[in-house]
Amino acid sequence: MQQFNWQHLERLLGDQATTSVYRLEEWEQAGGGKYPEIGDAVKLPKGVGFVIQTSDTEVQVLEVGMELTPLEEALLVLLLKQKNSRNGATELERQARQLGEWIDQSASAGERHAEVPERLELRSRLADGMIPFLLLCDQAGSQMPSYADLDKALRSFMAEDTLLIPLRDQEWLILAPDHLLAEAVSEDGETEGQDDDEKAVLGSLAAGLQQMFAGEWGGDCHVAVGEPIDPVESVVHAVIILRETIVLGRKFHIGMQVHLPWFVHLERLLIGVPESVRNRFVEDMIGRPDLFSDPETLSTLDAFFAMDCNVSETAKKLFIHRNTLLYRLDKIKQETGLDVRSFNDAVLVRILLLLYKVTKRK
Repeated sequence: MQQFNWQHLERLLGDQATTSVYRLEEWEQAGGGKYPEIGDAVKLPKGVGFVIQTSDTEVQVLEVGMELTPLEEALLVLLLKQKNSRNGATELERQARQLGEWIDQSASAGERHAEVPERLELRSRLADGMIPFLLLCDQAGSQMPSYADLDKALRSFMAEDTLLIPLRDQEWLILAPDHLLAEAVSEDGETEGQDDDEKAVLGSLAAGLQQMFAGEWGGDCHVAVGEPIDPVESVVHAVIILRETIVLGRKFHIGMQVHLPWFVHLERLLIGVPESVRNRFVEDMIGRPDLFSDPETLSTLDAFFAMDCNVSETAKKLFIHRNTLLYRLDKIKQETGLDVRSFNDAVLVRILLLLYKVTKRK
């Protein structure tokens, strides 16, 4: 670790400051965080210690033996961070970009079962049971947050040990600790249907992440989330699945910005059907070519399938009377010969609806 030059702080500190190097274990025992960042402060025997440089094994600290006012302390932290930013990206960002480049290359090559190599320094921070989020934003580059700003927002929104890994331009992988999921699921104290509860929580976390990003930086932002993984073994596979999930969501479900892999199984199958076969199937099965182009019919069917074909819940979702919904479903039956209240017909209409979306929306 190179010695930090703090000559520009001498005027403020006089001879009341010295630099020391702590092993990470020693830093934690002194009250510091597990993943120290530039400017972090801890009360030490010699005064207050401020982190000025970090590595995988050590942390370099500026120990100030004089009492500082809150304003002086804030100014000192600002100076430390400014100096660090002038020296380039932080060590964590460098490691994250290195890992992201490897993940992107492996995913592009289709090496979905590749394990994170030991040569990548961030491997030591990858724990078994991390929740993968993929964040994709289409806004102009000038509006994009810096790595430091987005990393800070994510640590505040999710957890301090959340990892931000840049992949492609305007695309990030976010690995959050799975205790977020466990804490949310255990709140109701029930075990029955726990898998469904976990998926509901994951969907809520993804929606919150999308809203946080859009509210802070705006733009067209999409988020996909998967179930917890062991990143060392499965991170490439997770990125491939989440990228595919966003592509399918944007193609089949225009207007949605949160995409969940367990809701696009049928879409994943249908996207592989040749376009000529899709077009012919839709034309042969639907008596009226413009049936699904009717906004009312489209919204009714989308809500009906989203509510698991439950008439009462669909009517509530659409803010209409139950009899009004039944009238609409009967109308669809008259025009297509298919009754979506019947399981077999509902499956067929669901397939037709998805095929219509992908064939008409290019």
